[in-house]
Amino acid sequence: MKKILILFTLILIIAGCGKKITEADKLNQKGIDNYFRENYRLALDMFNQAISLDPSDAKKYNNRGLVLFCLGDYEKSLEDYDKALELKPDFPEVYNNRAMTFVSLEKYPEAIKDYTKIIESTPNDQELYYNRGEAFYKSKQYENAIADFKTAIKIYPNFTHAYNNLGMTYLEQGDLLNASDAFNRVITIDPRNIQGYINLARLNYDAGDYEGCVYNCDNALNEDKRTYEAYMNKGIALEKLKKNSEAIKAFENYLEYAPETDEYRSLAMDKIAALKR
Repeated sequence: MKKILILFTLILIIAGCGKKITEADKLNQKGIDNYFRENYRLALDMFNQAISLDPSDAKKYNNRGLVLFCLGDYEKSLEDYDKALELKPDFPEVYNNRAMTFVSLEKYPEAIKDYTKIIESTPNDQELYYNRGEAFYKSKQYENAIADFKTAIKIYPNFTHAYNNLGMTYLEQGDLLNASDAFNRVITIDPRNIQGYINLARLNYDAGDYEGCVYNCDNALNEDKRTYEAYMNKGIALEKLKKNSEAIKAFENYLEYAPETDEYRSLAMDKIAALKR
């Protein structure tokens, strides 16, 4: 399941009339500027300096925590979020950021607790329900995940990401009918939604409809020929249909477009070798 709409919030310094901008504020703003340029190391240095000059500002700890997250230092990121909440307990952006960090550390109960706290004060934000639903999904609390994805959809009826994840949750439960309804709703809302076609292809495969799997993989590839997941799924379905030459081509296309680090590259090479025998 793909993560989307991650609600990390970088707190911007906005100068109001008559407000004195301190050196710490200037350094904080430089950190923000470098963050948006993806110069994370330089941003970290700016936030370090800003905090050394003004260690009582929760916003600066939140900002540094975000940059540490982007650098993959999740534990230190959590330390900064904890400090921000110590300084300002009613800081919903920090609870959200900390929750996403907990998800990255696979600490799902902690993430769910933080999301629940924000939802209590912001009950009409579909993205919060979506993110908590993802945490429920990853902790295999499928009924809770379904409830959150449905709530997100109720708030925003065209929320295709929530429909996709709702379908994936039904698929995990073996409920192919409701999964199909969710994925088809995605395509109805957005006929060019690549993830919707990929998910339908997986559903087709699980149902033994290999021709349908190939068809929906092709739909995804018609939108973007670089969608390497579609080539892999197409190849496996074609192998089931005993269309070996077409399957080999699909696996070769997968290898052409998939990143070198993708976990299925060795499987694709093994499939090609076996089909050529």
